[in-house]
Amino acid sequence: MSRLGAVQRKVPCLFVTQVKEEPSAKRERQPFKVLATETLTRKAIDADIYNAIPTEKVDGTCCYVTTYKGRPYLWARLDRKPNKQAEKRFKKFLYSLEDSKEFIWNIEDFKHVPECWIPAKEIQHSNGNPLPDENGHIPGWVPVEKNSKQYCWHSSVVNYEAEVALVLKHHADDPGLLEISPVPLSNLLEQTLELIGTNINANPY
Repeated sequence: MSRLGAVQRKVPCLFVTQVKEEPSAKRERQPFKVLATETLTRKAIDADIYNAIPTEKVDGTCCYVTTYKGRPYLWARLDRKPNKQAEKRFKKFLYSLEDSKEFIWNIEDFKHVPECWIPAKEIQHSNGNPLPDENGHIPGWVPVEKNSKQYCWHSSVVNYEAEVALVLKHHADDPGLLEISPVPLSNLLEQTLELIGTNINANPY
């Protein structure tokens, strides 16, 4: 618990990327691949990457703890994505070989989200509207209501009456061991956490 984080956006690649002119194995009808080289990015070097301690990425789904209705609440990740027509325009722009300045988005280009949805922090805004990232998505959050069917695995780790969440952390007496402990949601305010489990992204944790 001594190293809480507040990451709200995807962490960029540590290495310089390059585009290879061959079909993508991950995305249909994408005629190119984006590959990492062996050269570190300037941002990684400026962030003192050489003194960083690499750890295993425990893959799950990102969550956020902030207030909702005046109480600490767990929020689930919900990216606002473009509608089909806008996505087609955006892909056409990405795949075109012309030297276009930039893609122009309209707020009408994006699918509707619940009224309680909030954009992630550090998202740029224009005329009061959040702007999408380089992938055409607007990262954001929705509160996880008690007994939510859509976010049942999220709601299984919180108790709003007791205002606690189950958190995997290092054992107090033996840092080499991990333990699952109830932690007050108020202690996690404005932090992001990874929801993990065998039902999340089919991972083994």
